Amino acid sequence: YSRQIVSFKSENSIQLRIESRGMSGGSNTTMIFLPYLSAARICGPDAGSFLQTQLSADIAALEDGASTFATYCSVGGKVLALLLIHRINNEYLAIASSELLPSVLERLKIYVLRAKVEIALDPQMEISGLLPSESSSCVISPGFGTLRYTGDSASRESGEQAGQWKNQELLQGVCWLNSETSEKFIPQMLGYDQIGAVSFSKGCYPGQEIIARTRYLGKVKRTPLIVTVEGPASIDNGARIEINFGSDTTAGTVIDSSPAENQNTLLFTVTRTRDGEQPDSVSFNNKSYPVMPQERALLANTSEP
Repeated sequence: YSRQIVSFKSENSIQLRIESRGMSGGSNTTMIFLPYLSAARICGPDAGSFLQTQLSADIAALEDGASTFATYCSVGGKVLALLLIHRINNEYLAIASSELLPSVLERLKIYVLRAKVEIALDPQMEISGLLPSESSSCVISPGFGTLRYTGDSASRESGEQAGQWKNQELLQGVCWLNSETSEKFIPQMLGYDQIGAVSFSKGCYPGQEIIARTRYLGKVKRTPLIVTVEGPASIDNGARIEINFGSDTTAGTVIDSSPAENQNTLLFTVTRTRDGEQPDSVSFNNKSYPVMPQERALLANTSEP
C-alpha cells in the first residue's frame, strides 16, 4: 500500500504568522472565532457505543478529555462530513462544518432506534481556534499537528485571523467539507486516514467494507495535493480544475481554499496520485495560476505495512 505524502518547504510559516493581536482596551486576542464550524452534543448511556458503530474513528478508545478526528460516511464509503469528536466523561462533543452538521445529526438520529442516546445541536457553543501559547477551560486537541480548538468564547477575533487559521488547517491536512464536496470521496482520497480519522482495526460502521478493501488492495488512485497559487484565485469548492505538470495535465477537484500571504491563494485539491512531481500551474475557466515555487508541494511515496 502506498500513499502520497504532502509536505512543504515552509510548513511552519502559517504557524508563525498567527499571533495574538491587541484588542481595544489593551487585552490580547487569545482565540480566533471560526464561523464555519458548529458543535453538537451526543449524550446518554449508549452514546459511546452508538458513535462507535457510526463513525470511522475508534471512539471506544477515547479516554476522558481526549479528542479525535472521525468521518461519517455513506454505505458506499463516501465521506459525508469530517468531525472532531471530544469526550467529556460519557458525553461527546462533535465539531463539524456549520453547513453540514445539521443534516449529519438528522441522519444519525435515524439510527438511534432503541439506543439511549440524545443528539442535539448546541447553538450556544461557538468554536474558536486556540493559539499555541494560550490556555482555555476547554481545550480540544485532536492529537495531530498543532491545531487546538475551544468552545470558550472569551477574547476572540475573526476576520483575517480566521482565514489564517483555515490556512493552517489545510496545510496540516484538515479540510472541512461543504455541500459541494460532501459524499464525493472516500476518506483516503481526502487524506483523512493520515490525520487519525480512520481506524482500520475497529468493527463495522457505514462504508467500512469499501474503505478497508481500498486500503488493503492499494487502489487509492486519487489523493490530496495542496499548493499555493499566485494571486487571488476565486475558485469554488467542488470546482474541476486542470493541474499542469510541464507538458502533462491532470484533472483535479478543489475541496477548499484560503487566502495566503501576499494576496496568494492556498488550494486543497484531490487529484490523481503522481510520484515525486511538482505542478507548475493550475488552470480554471481558461485562466492559469502559477504555483508558487517556495510553496510547491513535495510528493513522495512511502510504504506502509
